[in-house]
Amino acid sequence: MTSKGKSDADASPADATLPTPDGHSNTGGILRERLKEITCLYEIRRGIGLELSVENVCQQIFRHLIPAMQFPEIATAVIELDGRRFISENHGQGLTHELQSTISANNKPWGQLRVFYPEDKPFLVPEEQRLIDAVASDLGMWLERKQIDETLRERLKEITCLHEIRRGIMGLELSVENVCQQIFKHLIPAMQFPEIATAVIELDGRRFTSDNHGQGLTHELQSRISANNKICGQLRVFYPENKPFLVPEEQRLIDAVASDLEMWLERKQVDELLRERLKEITCLYEIRRGMGLELSIDGACQQIFEHLIPAMQFPEIATAVIELDGRRFTSANHGQGLTHELQSKISVNNKPCGQLRVFYPEDKPFLVPEEQRLIDAIASDLERWLERKTLEQTLVSITEEHQRSLGQELHDNLGQQIAAISYQAKALEKKISASGSVDAATVAASIAAQAQTAVMQCKQIAQGLLPFELETNGLVAALQAFASRIASAYKITCDFIYKNGVVIDDNNLALNLYRIAQEAANNAIRHGGAQRVTISLGSEEGILCLSISDNGSGFAGVDNKNATTPGMGIKIMQYRARQLGATLEFLRRAQGGIEVRLEMQGV
Repeated sequence: MTSKGKSDADASPADATLPTPDGHSNTGGILRERLKEITCLYEIRRGIGLELSVENVCQQIFRHLIPAMQFPEIATAVIELDGRRFISENHGQGLTHELQSTISANNKPWGQLRVFYPEDKPFLVPEEQRLIDAVASDLGMWLERKQIDETLRERLKEITCLHEIRRGIMGLELSVENVCQQIFKHLIPAMQFPEIATAVIELDGRRFTSDNHGQGLTHELQSRISANNKICGQLRVFYPENKPFLVPEEQRLIDAVASDLEMWLERKQVDELLRERLKEITCLYEIRRGMGLELSIDGACQQIFEHLIPAMQFPEIATAVIELDGRRFTSANHGQGLTHELQSKISVNNKPCGQLRVFYPEDKPFLVPEEQRLIDAIASDLERWLERKTLEQTLVSITEEHQRSLGQELHDNLGQQIAAISYQAKALEKKISASGSVDAATVAASIAAQAQTAVMQCKQIAQGLLPFELETNGLVAALQAFASRIASAYKITCDFIYKNGVVIDDNNLALNLYRIAQEAANNAIRHGGAQRVTISLGSEEGILCLSISDNGSGFAGVDNKNATTPGMGIKIMQYRARQLGATLEFLRRAQGGIEVRLEMQGV
């Protein structure tokens, strides 16, 4: 450290390293001075938070700057800022010399930091000057941050207002009135004079006001509100007394709130349109999902009514009628006093067969063309369902006719020809045997035997395709004969169980039950490898039950509960069950194998 009255500038370089009486250099003293400076800057920077006032920051600087000087016991400091003057303790007259540094914020001089020695003590120049410059620079940066912080606090009310409004009106489930009240709740406190400010929102002829809004409004700020580029109202903010607005700050806030309201109104319009479309889409989805071919025409029409009516604009008063080939199906609560309607024609295979009509019994407007499109789409779905229904009936009818034709052909033509071959082979056997050719006679006998076997197989196939027993003796006898043929043809056990003396007089019912039993038994043997099949027919409490169970491995690719399969045979079984209004299930048995179970009421 330099001696009294001698500055660092006058000291020679060698002075800094002159040996002390104990033989050590002065390097330790220099390091201690630098440590004081570093500690000073660290403590100042750590302690001048933005929550402090300017005066508190200056005192914080004095607290750490003075002890870092070369002669802290006699040093004092002054900070001058924008005409205000802050001094350290014990600052008085008789200041002989000083060091100073300009304080700037945002590139504008704000004042200066001055450090004094009241007696003729030398400064450590340039070391103490650098420290003072660093402290002044820190104070300048603090002032910049403080300015930003104060500006942000002013804007914070505006930002909080916008944040709360945007957070609160995100929900499209709110009504327009609720949204306006949400805006008033946060906009008024963000104004310069919230205790006297009021606001009004005018939208499409409707007027919404904040609390305490009344007369005596002297001046206002306002902002237009548009939705989809169409002016629909305005937001107006009033001071009822002669108080100035913070223009342009408050105007910007009001414009921002009006813009947020515009966006909400546009989203609300889109949401309402989407909700209407969602009802239509849900209606079509539910109708298409529910209109299985197992339904009757009446069931399909009721399925349509169940989902169409709720999708209309006024479901509580809407009714519907479907007219098909002279038959008329109506929704619930359909009656007189229908003032106007929407309708759509229904055609099957390009032939008009009816129409779908929707009514409003009171003078309510339809959403044309939206509701017309929905009605047209449903009529189109019903057309396709009717076409598939007709096609399914045709396919089964063709299948049944083809089976009958093939069975007749086997019985009357091919079977007779094979029988003739058998008779001729027997005659040939006798002639060859008489001529003494034993080997040739054996061959002829084999041909005759194989032909006879083929005749029996043709008869069995013909009986399956053309069930004579069913037409002659009824279902019970036909199922008994079928079980016997299955056992004989495949060399397995096939039993028929008849319970409770059920009588089937309906020929169509008997034929469909026979075909289902026939298909199920054949599948069990051919695809499941069953060695035992049991066919049972019975009735209990008015419910007819036909069961075909086996001990095989099941049907490949079949959902045992719902019988979903690519195979045509099972699909035809399902169709036959639907035609009867019966349920058909494929159940896996605990002891192995599958049970095909049909149940129906009213027999």
